[in-house]
Amino acid sequence: MLAKLLLGIVQGITEFLPVSSSGHLVMLKHLFGLNTPGAFYEVFLHSATLLSIIVVLRDKIFNRREFWRYLRLSIVATLPLFAVVPFASEIEATFSSPSILPFTFAFTSVLLLSTYFVREPGRMPNWADALIMGLFQTLALLPGISRSGSTISVALHRKVSPDEAFSLSFWMFLPASAGSFVLEAIRLNGSHVSLSPWDAVVWILTFAVGVLSLIFLRKILSLGGNFWMFGIYTLGLSILSAFLFL
Repeated sequence: MLAKLLLGIVQGITEFLPVSSSGHLVMLKHLFGLNTPGAFYEVFLHSATLLSIIVVLRDKIFNRREFWRYLRLSIVATLPLFAVVPFASEIEATFSSPSILPFTFAFTSVLLLSTYFVREPGRMPNWADALIMGLFQTLALLPGISRSGSTISVALHRKVSPDEAFSLSFWMFLPASAGSFVLEAIRLNGSHVSLSPWDAVVWILTFAVGVLSLIFLRKILSLGGNFWMFGIYTLGLSILSAFLFL
């Protein structure tokens, strides 16, 4: 049960903050022998994080004009993911090798720290922005590269406004994430699964922490100038993982 609670908290916080949830889970797995409860449970918790995005972005999702604008951009952003489908097994193998973490966390740090030099971005995203963000989202399939960190950073460098960068980053996450959720759910069809009342508590915790993390990140971006500070944290993780795994 402790492993499930820890997994829920880690997923709820790091799934959305620009610090790489996958990198944290790989570190926890190798440092403390954390065994994830299995594919079904990951899908179960994934539904909580998806719902948290829908709640926070409800102003963009349940507004018809905004819905179609973001849907078109997110489809473009999802296209690069198809290019890496043939390499799925190689990407999955990186999750069993923590030696990649010093380099991927360092990559995330460079992107985050570089936003310190961004000044007064303020325009709406276009097709080119969505495609470039999609390319960085594909890189974030590797543990240690933050999906939100890389996509928001590149959007800010392209002078997209902070709130638009935030909204598109998580909007484009929805179709890719929902697609993987459905595929995994289909694959697990017929498998024997059981949930306890404690699992419902973990689900609610994951959802609540996810909502709070998204609100916190949106607030940081709206204040301007502090997003780069997450790079200090990931740089620390890069150095720590170098000592631990190299």
